[in-house]
Amino acid sequence: MYNFNNVGKGVYIWQPAAIESGNPYEILSRLQMAGVQSVVLKICDGFTILGGLELLIQVLRQNNITVAAWGYSYLTKAPQQEAQVVTSACQRYNPDFYLIDVEAEVENNYTGAALFMNVLRPALASLPLGLNTFWDPFQHPLFPWATFLSKVDFVCPQVYWRGVDPIGKLKQSQQHYASIPNVPQVPMPIVAGDMYTDLGVEPTPDQITQFLSTANADQTLHGVFMWAADDTQTTPELWQAFSLNQWNGGATIPSQPIGWAQVKTPLGLYIRSTPSGSKVGALTKDQLAPIWFITDDQWGAITPAHDQWIYVGNPSYAILVMNPSSIPPTPPPPPGIFQAKVIPAAGLNVRDNPNGNKIGALPANTIVQVYAESDGWAKINPTQSQWVNETYLSKPD
Repeated sequence: MYNFNNVGKGVYIWQPAAIESGNPYEILSRLQMAGVQSVVLKICDGFTILGGLELLIQVLRQNNITVAAWGYSYLTKAPQQEAQVVTSACQRYNPDFYLIDVEAEVENNYTGAALFMNVLRPALASLPLGLNTFWDPFQHPLFPWATFLSKVDFVCPQVYWRGVDPIGKLKQSQQHYASIPNVPQVPMPIVAGDMYTDLGVEPTPDQITQFLSTANADQTLHGVFMWAADDTQTTPELWQAFSLNQWNGGATIPSQPIGWAQVKTPLGLYIRSTPSGSKVGALTKDQLAPIWFITDDQWGAITPAHDQWIYVGNPSYAILVMNPSSIPPTPPPPPGIFQAKVIPAAGLNVRDNPNGNKIGALPANTIVQVYAESDGWAKINPTQSQWVNETYLSKPD
């Protein structure tokens, strides 16, 4: 039996091109930052072998990330040919194990399932095969359970709770898979979890944390695969909750960013060498970027070295999701020196510095707090540079 202890905290990858534009080294960096220990990578779909995955697999394995594979099979036209496609894909990419993803198309298709497995199992006799399908077998009585479970080595159910009761559904999945009548009992060493948005429905960050923690504490489970790492499928707050979860026995999670930014503008967002500096690149719509530091004027460093910056001050450009534990509490504003009232009937200009540029105006009789004085100028904001000419203020007696 395969040693599933190496799986730990894992993710599906469906479309590598959706993550960091498909750059294997940047995908690796994203996964390492989140403490990912294993990946299950899509290598085939129906009659098609997905190409160009060799370098990504090599880069992940060279950096101690386990690489398994999955493929979607339909079994409605030529199930034996589909089995041959899966065999060829596995021989090409040599995954640690393979997950057979068969779903609605296979319900009540007993003949197709048998033809498929009768080719696949002997062709991949030495490769661990897992059934990767519905979370609750009792809800799918016409699925050919016996056909698959008599020939696979394990199951990895898709426990996609869709925002409702993740722990209850995990327990129910375990209990019902162990109670399918008239089928061989096979182990459930890993499960798939819910980390995506579909038709406006998504889990909460707390649910992801609960699911991972419960799976981690279950001695019968040795890992999880969360759907999915693809940027187009993962919202920043869900990816952040996943990233912050430490799997027991896994490598220590690297230093985490203080938040993530997801690009919203269809035109993308420029990356600059310094805040407001020269352009050095760009992010595309829906791309996620880690935020390591934010300036007072809302520029975010997207590298630990603070050598690449994006503007995060406009939610139309980027949605910013912060890690609450990394944000220091806002210090209380300093006490004002005194209160004063605006004298001129026409109001009083507010400037960005003493004798600086006009940035606003105060109506007559406005009461202000003065926090600092400099050569006849009064600072009227505790945290921002806002100044008025002190000559036009009426101080208390």
